[in-house]
Amino acid sequence: MERRQTFRNEGMQVSSIDDNMVMGRAHVPLTEINDSAVILNCYEAGQSDEMHAHPGEDHVFVVYRGKLHLTGVEDGEDMTLGPGQFVHIKAGYYYRLHNPGPEPGVYCQFRTLPAKQPKRRIVFFAESARGKREAAAAK
Repeated sequence: MERRQTFRNEGMQVSSIDDNMVMGRAHVPLTEINDSAVILNCYEAGQSDEMHAHPGEDHVFVVYRGKLHLTGVEDGEDMTLGPGQFVHIKAGYYYRLHNPGPEPGVYCQFRTLPAKQPKRRIVFFAESARGKREAAAAK
């Protein structure tokens, strides 16, 4: 991670969004101190992830470039954010990120790091009890 930082000492770390963008890469670590971290999510137009949750981590995604289409599992949790807008997601809450395009999307992610690591850092909705029930009901 140090190679992505322009300055680092015991008390602070400095990095650049523009210098660290790797399009198509959903996880580019920039900084980490104690119980928090900053990561870039660089999505090509159309790129998305699966519905998932992070049991021990709150996440904030700030749209830096492009658009971010965010979907949750509850009714009404479907929105598109633009540059300067952000979403704050509590630990264990299911969501899905998608870049609706047409240009690449860059999202700066701020996340908490749990003191005790959960058994799994990412839990996909399809593997959850609710996801399995919804899949069975859809058949």
